[in-house]
Amino acid sequence: MDIPLPPSSEAFEQLSWSEIKPWYDELTATTLSCESVPFWLAQWSRLSELVDETVARLEIACTQNTTDQEAVQRKQRFLNDIFLPVQSYDQQLKQQLLESSLSPEGFSIPLRNLRTEAALFREANLPLLNEEENLSSQYMQVNGAQMVTWEGKEISTTSLRRVLFGPERQRREQAWRRMNERQLMDRERLHGLWVKGIQVRQEIAHNAGYDTYRDYRWQQLFRFDYTPADCQRFHEAVEQVIVPVASRLWEKRRKMLAVDTLRPWDTWVDPQGSASPRQFSDIPVLLHQCTTLFGCIDPHLQSYFATMIQEGLCDLEDRSQKANMGYNRHLEARRRPFIFGQTKSIWDVVTIFHEAGHAFQVFEMSHLPYIQQRQANALPLEFAEVASTTMELIGVMYLHQAGLCTLTEETRLRIQHFERFVTQLFPLAVRGDAFQHWVYENPEQAMNLDACDQKWVELSLRYVPDIDWSGLDVERRSEWQQVRHFYGWPFYYIEYAFAALGALQVWNNYLHDPHTALQQYRYALSLGATRTVPELFGAAGVKFAFDAATLQRMLQPIMHTIEELETEENQRATSQHDH
Repeated sequence: MDIPLPPSSEAFEQLSWSEIKPWYDELTATTLSCESVPFWLAQWSRLSELVDETVARLEIACTQNTTDQEAVQRKQRFLNDIFLPVQSYDQQLKQQLLESSLSPEGFSIPLRNLRTEAALFREANLPLLNEEENLSSQYMQVNGAQMVTWEGKEISTTSLRRVLFGPERQRREQAWRRMNERQLMDRERLHGLWVKGIQVRQEIAHNAGYDTYRDYRWQQLFRFDYTPADCQRFHEAVEQVIVPVASRLWEKRRKMLAVDTLRPWDTWVDPQGSASPRQFSDIPVLLHQCTTLFGCIDPHLQSYFATMIQEGLCDLEDRSQKANMGYNRHLEARRRPFIFGQTKSIWDVVTIFHEAGHAFQVFEMSHLPYIQQRQANALPLEFAEVASTTMELIGVMYLHQAGLCTLTEETRLRIQHFERFVTQLFPLAVRGDAFQHWVYENPEQAMNLDACDQKWVELSLRYVPDIDWSGLDVERRSEWQQVRHFYGWPFYYIEYAFAALGALQVWNNYLHDPHTALQQYRYALSLGATRTVPELFGAAGVKFAFDAATLQRMLQPIMHTIEELETEENQRATSQHDH
């Protein structure tokens, strides 16, 4: 075709399917050979970038303002009119490449992924996959609309969550109860979306020839390096190794707060803090400080973050009607990331570091020629979350140096951050994963609200036994409905735990040799989706393992660092007292 592809996804969005179709027809009509495949693959890749980025931009618009019906309609129109027929053509193009037996350079893992996608593909599933995406958007709309009156103002439940970090226990309790009251108002509505989601997913799995959605999803997520049984063994390892240590940390917290029992509103506050965490109101200034902070770590990371600010690729303001989430989206046509979240306090800065880690991977991978080597849904999530969690662990070491807080505040935040890995990240990731395994092993039962509630309480008692929920039965039972992953990204939860194990190893390497650790980290990010999960971990200088022995090994540097930081804090307090 003589007509060039549009220069941007904005221009691409204006085209009708009849204008786009000829480019796909040209690709399907090409005979593949060693000579023709590089150009053919580049053309398919560019088309896919434009489609992918258009969907990403429309999703971003829907989360930036959950009440924007025009954005929802534009997204729905594009999914129905363009994305649906594109998926049928993509299937033909995958088959064409696979049948040619050609293997372009750096393409063995993408070929494996394409083979898997081609095997999963069913024409009958296309409208169902669109419906699944639509249900996820509806969940975001319900969550984004959760507003409460607090101290005379209308604010979102997300904004109210920040009160849980404050030192006044009565105020924390009041905020927690207000938030939960509002969330419980949507209980039936969320249950309706839940049931529909399970039904749609079961149908998708059965259409593709799978008995259970879990087996289908395992393939869809390209999980070739571990099995559901491995995950279940990991659940037991966390219960055996992490939960007892978490109980000791919870008990330390209870004593510091001088309370009889820890209630749900006592889990986020700094037990040593006499004031609420530092607040930020000037986002441009904050972003400039974050740029300085990344410069303390690595000049390349600093330049990536500066580029994002210059090009308007961050939406981190706290405002009503925003979706309650933080994320990084790939803008494939531009080879750029976009990060989204709500920033108010010092703890939200940790989320910026997390999403920036994902963003840095987009920059590091941008040299890869084909979208199949770097597309978000082709990246192994187990390693993509290493990119982000590593940046949290290293970033918080430079908060004071970058002028974001005092040395005492940095120390307190680092102690709490490490403690949360033990008390929350591992137990909650495993509880969430165990819940999803149960749901899709027992889909009929899981459509019953009481059965889900009961299973959630049972898993909470197993993995987070130290919080006192007496008198809060309804709130405890329905807590799972607030986990957006269960609604929009099934089985995406265990990755946080696997990645934390990888990130803690990278951080430990960084303590001993920062230069080499960062070189290995950046190199591993640059490989995108061209290596297996164990190979990516290996490239980052760490091991992909998640057994009891690995958990035990990882706990030692965490607990040692917590002790060191507490000693530093006590010495500082003593010297200030003496002066």
